[in-house]
Amino acid sequence: MSRFSGIRRSLTWVALIGSVTLAAVFTLIRATDPSDGARISFYGDSWSTAGIVIAPIDQPAPGLQDGDLVTAVGGRSMESWLTDSTSRDVARPTSAAPIPYAIVRDGAPLAIDVQWSAPSIWATLLAGWSIVAFSIGVAVIAGSVYARRPEVPAATAMVLFACGAAGSSVPWFLGTTVSGIVQGAPFLLHLLLTGPLYMVLWPAGLHFALAFPTPAATLARRRWLVPAIYAVSLGAYLVGMAVTRVTTSSDLLWAGTWPTVQVAVIVPLTLLALARFIAVAVQTRDPQDRTRLRWAWLGLAWGLTIGLVFFMLPELLIGRPLLPESWIGLAALPIPLALAAAILRDHLFDIEVVVRRTFVYGTLTLGVIATYVVVAAAINALVGSDHGPGVELLATGVAALVALPLRDALQGAVNRLLYGERDQPLRAMRRLGQRLDLAADPARTFPAIVETVAEALRAPYVRLDVVDDAGHVEMAALHGSSAPATVDVAIDHGADRVGTLVLGVRTGEQGYRADELELVGDLARQAGAAIHALRLRADLARSHERLLVAREEERRRLRHDLHDGLGPSLAAIGMRAEASAELIDSDPGAARALLDELGSDVQTTLADVRRLVEGLRPPALDELGLIGSIRQQAERLDTATAGGPGILIAVVATPDPLPNLPAAVEVAAYRITVEALTNAVRHADATSCRVALTVVDGSMLTIEVADDGHGLPRRVARGTGLESMEARAVELGGSFRVERKRGGGTRLAATLPVAPGSTLIGLASPADASTDPARS
Repeated sequence: MSRFSGIRRSLTWVALIGSVTLAAVFTLIRATDPSDGARISFYGDSWSTAGIVIAPIDQPAPGLQDGDLVTAVGGRSMESWLTDSTSRDVARPTSAAPIPYAIVRDGAPLAIDVQWSAPSIWATLLAGWSIVAFSIGVAVIAGSVYARRPEVPAATAMVLFACGAAGSSVPWFLGTTVSGIVQGAPFLLHLLLTGPLYMVLWPAGLHFALAFPTPAATLARRRWLVPAIYAVSLGAYLVGMAVTRVTTSSDLLWAGTWPTVQVAVIVPLTLLALARFIAVAVQTRDPQDRTRLRWAWLGLAWGLTIGLVFFMLPELLIGRPLLPESWIGLAALPIPLALAAAILRDHLFDIEVVVRRTFVYGTLTLGVIATYVVVAAAINALVGSDHGPGVELLATGVAALVALPLRDALQGAVNRLLYGERDQPLRAMRRLGQRLDLAADPARTFPAIVETVAEALRAPYVRLDVVDDAGHVEMAALHGSSAPATVDVAIDHGADRVGTLVLGVRTGEQGYRADELELVGDLARQAGAAIHALRLRADLARSHERLLVAREEERRRLRHDLHDGLGPSLAAIGMRAEASAELIDSDPGAARALLDELGSDVQTTLADVRRLVEGLRPPALDELGLIGSIRQQAERLDTATAGGPGILIAVVATPDPLPNLPAAVEVAAYRITVEALTNAVRHADATSCRVALTVVDGSMLTIEVADDGHGLPRRVARGTGLESMEARAVELGGSFRVERKRGGGTRLAATLPVAPGSTLIGLASPADASTDPARS
């Protein structure tokens, strides 16, 4: 801490302690010094060239009454006493004997003797307890804030604000007296506290507005600005006092202008501070600063609400405030409390709760008061106002009956406004279900999910990340702008993770409550089913696309083979047959030679036909069955490796023989198994391989091919063979997996549904073979 900072902090503490001490000293003087107990109001027509009108709140001395005009005390005019209040050469009366007063009462001059005595101000202080509470409270609050955050510029401004408020409130409430002017010193102390010290409060308000929630850039560039605010404000006040002194004909009239001078300085400062607060509220984008501003506005709103609801409006409507005027200090106390919370708290997580409760109970209070006033006014209009407490009792009962349903309605409205539908989860789930029913494609489904979640929780930010079949995560939909803090909620369907909801935390909160997360979980389950359905739809679309591509490729191959291979061969056979027929009479030897060549061509053409047929469906399946054809292919592969160490291939079936399987399942199982055996022989360097085909519950065929080779590499490059095997399994609605065996080797596992009712199998069932273009 720099030397300058230490001096500044010390002076700040001295200012706060000094102002509170001066207020306490004034209160002690008013309580112990002999006095006439007659308070003088600074406002209205209390001050004139004739004298001073008294408005006592203490117990006045015998002989004085409220409204008396005091013209002279002890033979000297009040003008003279006020002029000589600072003089030490003037002989001043004492309480040893009664003092003659010259007064005017109801227009008639009177001379009375007044005995000064120690006034009883404790009843007055008790009646003004809220003013005392405010003075003490604002000093304690400001001191606590400054003790914990002395480096925050707004804390310094708050202390100076408290100096003006705490130092002047109680002296202003107690007021000065005629005897205080005669004595001189009590009046001058009162003038100091309710004049210059009070005027510190208003530039401190502008200072606070410039420093809160973060200091304005101009304060950093122009360090002289803050002292200038106080200097200009107090200078303007002193200039106004000097000008009015010159322009008035007496000191008594001059004293009557002091409140006007104060107002002339206070109004511009107040308007500037409010303009600054409004500008900051509009321009601030930082979440923490906006939360602090909410606290400040909340304190101001509470103060205005208390003043309007309990004092001003009832005074206008029913002629009296709902609370005693001694409670008026409560209207100002929420302001320093809210400002302290805004400065001290680092996160301010519960501001939304405070705003919610403020709105609910503030509106509820207004509603109850309005009900009470309307009912009381209506009863008085119907039956008159001379029915005693019965009218008030009935009005209070009606207001109480209105309070409970009104409170429930307000609480529900505010909860929906701030937190969405967390208290009504069924409504949120119903809305999501309706939107998902209407959204049949991802372009509409994913936005419907994030919008429903955002509306249900009033979340500022919702992002939906979807996991595809390969495990890749992609952003599918987004609502709102990014938030500094987020909460992730997994979206599962069964045992599979299909996505994640990323929720932005609401401003001023740490996270979401347990019931809110439970609601999101319920919505996530619905969303998971929808996402899974879309994945199945996409898989089906891809499978259908692959089937179409495979069919067209097969048609192209068949057309190529028929046109370029079988077609020319049949044409050549026909030409040789015609040539043989022409030569059979003229040259039987040549005809015989052509017929021999024709036989060779027919054999070649038959081989081509067999090759085409085997491309559609291996003949061995029809001749030997699935297990037999696989064993035949295993023997051929074993023979192909006869020059090497060889491989032992075992083929087992459960049950053996296998039941009749759909043609598509047989072909897929054969192709997958043969491709797996070929990989084991050519690439795995295996010495043994086991093939097991099992029909489970008559509905599923499982294929397992396990070898003892060197196994899969760390990173598997999925080539044409693996992709072909997986495609064959997926096309039939099955699954495919290849993995490293523990201890070495590779294990391939595939499942193919064989239930007669399977739609996918039915697409390629034998009954439809005649209509398949690839087989016709």
